[in-house]
Amino acid sequence: MVQEIEISKLRVHPKNVRKTYTNIDELADSMKTQGILQNLTVVKNPEEEGTYWVVIGNRRLTAAIKAGLKTAPCQIAEMDEKDQAATMLLENMQRSDLTIYEQAQGIQMVLDLGETEDSLAEKTGFSKSTIRHRSNIAKLDQKVLQEKEQDEGFQLTLKDLYELEKIPDIKTRDKILKAASSSNNLASRVREHVEETKRKENKKKIKALLKKAGIEPAPESAAREMYGNKWETVKTYDLSGDLPKTLKFDGEDTNKLFWIEYWRELRIIKKRAKVKKELTPAEIEQKEKDKRKRQLRAMQKEMAAQREDFIKLVVEKKLTPEKPDFDSINKRLFRLMLSCDSWMNMSAAYRFLSGTEETWKLSDEEKENLEKEFSALPLHQQLFIYADKAVSDKDVSEWDVSYHKGNGKILMGFEEILKEFGFSYNDDSFGGVSDGTHELYTGKVKL
Repeated sequence: MVQEIEISKLRVHPKNVRKTYTNIDELADSMKTQGILQNLTVVKNPEEEGTYWVVIGNRRLTAAIKAGLKTAPCQIAEMDEKDQAATMLLENMQRSDLTIYEQAQGIQMVLDLGETEDSLAEKTGFSKSTIRHRSNIAKLDQKVLQEKEQDEGFQLTLKDLYELEKIPDIKTRDKILKAASSSNNLASRVREHVEETKRKENKKKIKALLKKAGIEPAPESAAREMYGNKWETVKTYDLSGDLPKTLKFDGEDTNKLFWIEYWRELRIIKKRAKVKKELTPAEIEQKEKDKRKRQLRAMQKEMAAQREDFIKLVVEKKLTPEKPDFDSINKRLFRLMLSCDSWMNMSAAYRFLSGTEETWKLSDEEKENLEKEFSALPLHQQLFIYADKAVSDKDVSEWDVSYHKGNGKILMGFEEILKEFGFSYNDDSFGGVSDGTHELYTGKVKL
């Protein structure tokens, strides 16, 4: 039964998940002329005799107080504490302006009162996955969560927050959330952390298998000699991928095998054997060129990966020159891109910011968010992203393994700019790839 109750006897429910209200002034103005058009649902206040807690209609109560109304139409209900919380949660979750923080707090509050995921799903109609997701959000550092949600430039989304669930440790989730510069950057950091964790776990597993198989680490000199003629790669394990349960080296003497960790791979290598088959001089020359071309391409791939990782640090504002002349840097980067005949489009930005090569799989919403994130970057960071893709597409070795001076000049120009930010390769021999002095180029071949 609906009855008029004095507003002075109505109280905002202490467990109401909504902490802020929008458009209260407009609603109050409407109430001054039309009154309250929808009943409030209330329960007796166990802490103050003769007063009521509002279960449904706390926003209307706030506006009615502002409008100066004396009474409000109310329906008095009988509900226990859990039902009150679930009802308020359902009422508020159906409103699109409820913040992520408020949604998470509401779900967790009801669970804390003793509801299970199953019972809450039955009472509210929410899926168990929705309840689980919001509950996980409630475990995060709520101060940091609110800061990110209130930061308009961050553009926090539930989808990107859900990515944090891939990380078991709550403290690590908080650390990544705090360090993220945007919602897309948050998802990217999670992917990087998950991949790095998997690489560490895989590294530990495969080293144990190798030890069991009697395969020892390669000597220290092997790292410097990998792209020479002394070592041959027998098998490569991608530490970011799935590892085999057992190791097989068909036809290989495991006593002559070694392992070496290189970048994101673990390679099984052995000393290169002398070629016994008699080849013609032309065959020997071509075989040597093919081998050198493969090695140069592998080195260029490694170099490009290191440059990209470094540029990510620049974009995350972790690296800046001591006395930056961004006007000069921007002009040089732009001229560099022109010399590459580079076509600037958003696909390079999609790839860089999302961390995926399969940019065609991104949704329109994801692309739109990435475009906003890219547009918010300083000009030199945007040009770094474009230039990185353009330069990496340039091969510094010709089909005959001779040095391509034009592309080499472009690469060295890009490296010079990166050096101003503190960049260097982790392998000194990479410099010879850029300037044409590396022994793998045909100018160094002695048959």
